[in-house]
Amino acid sequence: MVDLDVIGSVMCNKDSDRVNNWEQIFKQGLQKRIDGHKFTCMMRKVMFGCLILLFVRDDSINAVKRMCTSKVKTGAGGMAANKGSTSIRFNYEDTSFMFLNCHLTSG
Repeated sequence: MVDLDVIGSVMCNKDSDRVNNWEQIFKQGLQKRIDGHKFTCMMRKVMFGCLILLFVRDDSINAVKRMCTSKVKTGAGGMAANKGSTSIRFNYEDTSFMFLNCHLTSG
């Protein structure tokens, strides 16, 4: 049984209504897929086009500790947020995890 799920997506902008809408879509999909278990979005980080979310099954929330997020802009010499990355880091029980979502230049 999956207790947590990390989702990364590239969006068009960081409009809060659009981010909230995506969060609800992913949450509903998880709850349908995982035998109706309830999930909570415990972490989210947005940087213009990059979104990363951590969903945790409600009965496993207490197992997630030491959460932190980060974002790095790499567009236009590090000044613009059109390229870069978002990341989340956390401990789940005794194991440390880090996930990265990036949108980098080609070539």
